[in-house]
Amino acid sequence: MYLTAKIEIRRMAILIALLFVIPIAALGDQRCLTAEETQRIIASFAPQDQRPEDKKLRKELIEMRDERSKLNEKITSNMDKNKELIPVSYQLAEKQLLRVCQILKERGLPTKATVQVDGFDAFTFVIANNKAFALQRELLPILTEAAKKGLIQYPLIASLVDNIRVGSGFPQVFGTQATIKENVIYIFPLLNEEKVDDWRREYQLPPLAVQIRRLENQYMLPVLKSQRKASTQSALAKPGDQKTEAAILGLAIDENEAIKVETKLVNLNVRILTRDAKVPAGLNLSKNDFQILEDGVDQEIGFFTTTEESFDLVLVLDFSGSTREKRGLIKKAAQRFVEFARPSDRIAVVAFATEIKLVSALTTDKGALSQRIEDIDLEGGSPIWDSLKFTYDNILKKESIGRRSAVVLMTDGLDNSRDITFADAMEIVRHGDSTIFSVYLNTNAGGYGSGWLDRLAKRSQESMSMLAEESGGQLYKAKGINDLNGIYEQVVNDLGKVFSIGFEPKNEKRDGGWRDLSVKIKTQPNLIAKTRRGYYAN
Repeated sequence: MYLTAKIEIRRMAILIALLFVIPIAALGDQRCLTAEETQRIIASFAPQDQRPEDKKLRKELIEMRDERSKLNEKITSNMDKNKELIPVSYQLAEKQLLRVCQILKERGLPTKATVQVDGFDAFTFVIANNKAFALQRELLPILTEAAKKGLIQYPLIASLVDNIRVGSGFPQVFGTQATIKENVIYIFPLLNEEKVDDWRREYQLPPLAVQIRRLENQYMLPVLKSQRKASTQSALAKPGDQKTEAAILGLAIDENEAIKVETKLVNLNVRILTRDAKVPAGLNLSKNDFQILEDGVDQEIGFFTTTEESFDLVLVLDFSGSTREKRGLIKKAAQRFVEFARPSDRIAVVAFATEIKLVSALTTDKGALSQRIEDIDLEGGSPIWDSLKFTYDNILKKESIGRRSAVVLMTDGLDNSRDITFADAMEIVRHGDSTIFSVYLNTNAGGYGSGWLDRLAKRSQESMSMLAEESGGQLYKAKGINDLNGIYEQVVNDLGKVFSIGFEPKNEKRDGGWRDLSVKIKTQPNLIAKTRRGYYAN
């Protein structure tokens, strides 16, 4: 089946992106095909290939694929020992692609009729799993026309275009390329998230969310979308490359369509903690104590205020089947957060199982809140990320504008959302300024082993931790109610103490790219400043 084959292709693509990060000298400025040769090959396409089977070519293609696969397996078996083989594999891949160019000139396009299915799969493997981007770009017209004739599947074209663009320093069109870093899978930056599924559909690919879930289940690792930075084009990229790709693909692609222009001012709400993650008492910090870095560049603080102000807190509670044994803990913990809130603090409650339910809108009525929490009675699935989106769409974006806000997400992290992925949830958090406090309910009594369920539980906790860190929040773990002692008061007091800092970025480009942020207390190194980790420069 094609889907199985596609999963295998994606596994190799991720592996290559992980390993081959060492640049090497190319074999030379060799061309693959001239324009005349390209047109001659395209003209030779026939709906029914009448050529005889080419057993010798089939054998050669399979041997090329196997040679690459064995070398890659050797490298991955011991990265430290076999690191010097990475450039060798790189060069071998380019050498094989040049041989494919020669085969096309001499024999035309191999098909399943001439080299059988395994030979044809080997042919596409050599083309797709390669970093010789200039050669790949020359093959695009032939492969695209072959797809129109039904000789090659469209997803191969999409994968090839993305591979070329990522290697040349451009955002990808279809979202087929990913890499692994520190046990997280990152989808390379996308050209346009709003249109990516439309473009994928035109090239017979499933929605990006389906691909992300497959990667999550296959590798048992969190999957995120990389932030789109300002363009850093490779030296291999040439003027007009992107326009050529757009013309070949037949898609209306505007490289700048995601760019918007808004205010220059960047506002940060900063939490201050000690090294042991406690809220320090008697803080007396001024503007001169703080340092803001954007992409590593020191910024000038334009305004600075310290205020004790009320806030909005949304409790998002997991009542799915997997937390059945923790229902008492969830209700008691939620009621304790209500108890410790100050009179002017507003709290809302969202509960989810199969249904996502707004238990209470933002209110200061503690008695009503406590009773509504006690009355929650839900059963079923666990749409965690759908529930987080519901919270932002229906509460934070509507009712908390201009107010300090936070979310306490209380769950075991075992998600089965229908609409969005963890990667989508992370983008929602990145585009907002609410702080996430994740309370991980440990329902895995045996601890982490090597089994599938253990890996799933570990991935769930890591996902919750990443959301909290991205927003400047914190992860808490709880098996019982005593594990949360002191947390309620700490979170409430922490949210009430606001250090509000603003600056105008020295980088004046509003290119829609992601900017990394860090805040430091330069006069008191024993203190940690926590805030959102970056923003999109729209």
